[in-house]
Amino acid sequence: AGLFTLFLGTCVVASVWWFGGKREDNLRYLVTTKKTITGLNAQAQVRYRGINVGKVESIALDPANAQNTRIIINILKNIPMTEGTRAKLGHQGVTGIAHILLEDSGREAASLLAKAGDLPQIPMQDSFLEELSDVGGETLRQARDLLMSANQMLTPKNRETLSRTLENFEVASGNAKDVSEHLKQIFSPEN
Repeated sequence: AGLFTLFLGTCVVASVWWFGGKREDNLRYLVTTKKTITGLNAQAQVRYRGINVGKVESIALDPANAQNTRIIINILKNIPMTEGTRAKLGHQGVTGIAHILLEDSGREAASLLAKAGDLPQIPMQDSFLEELSDVGGETLRQARDLLMSANQMLTPKNRETLSRTLENFEVASGNAKDVSEHLKQIFSPEN
């Protein structure tokens, strides 16, 4: 009975090790942002230049400042994290499943180090969609302001003045044909 129990215990430990997958050395980093992170969940992928290098460990509000969101990520130890590394929120396909995309600008080659007992911190930049929505919203506001200004400028009195100006221009352009005929006669070789 004892040998059977030892054998069964060894089989359980071996199966847990087997199904647990390969273990790789990971490092933890902190990504902070003030933007919304819609669609990002714990266990979401972390990609470095498109390659899957880790997972999101946890997402929580910053206890020191509730406007910040703290995202802790685990990534492979051999991935080069520098001071120029930035995080973006990426979305996959039509479903909109979010992931963290890490990119290195290459400008700051110093290794990313922890500060004052906290995890090494990677700042998050706006994603392409966020930039596009910000620019698009600003463009729509400017177009609305332009239309409101044009509407204010075209009061009934100004419309009447513009109509008279166009009528005068039409009469002047009709008379231009007669004037050009007279000018041809005046500047003819005979004169």
